[in-house]
Amino acid sequence: MTNRETSSPKNELATLEFIHLLVETMDRHFGNVCELDIMFHLEKAHFMLEEMVMNGCIVETNKANILMPIQLMDKAL
Repeated sequence: MTNRETSSPKNELATLEFIHLLVETMDRHFGNVCELDIMFHLEKAHFMLEEMVMNGCIVETNKANILMPIQLMDKAL
């Protein structure tokens, strides 16, 4: 074990689950998300992350709750 592994124990499965949730959320919004969707809509991708994470902690996992503000902004435009 390296010093890095012992100094900050993290649950790797939880990290993978979070990444999966992020991709599923983006899939729901963009429809089969790809790199170009993220590149051309970087603000939306950041907004989704900000809705999900606060101060380094996951605060929201419900896809509908994450996407609601973005959908409201899209309707306003």
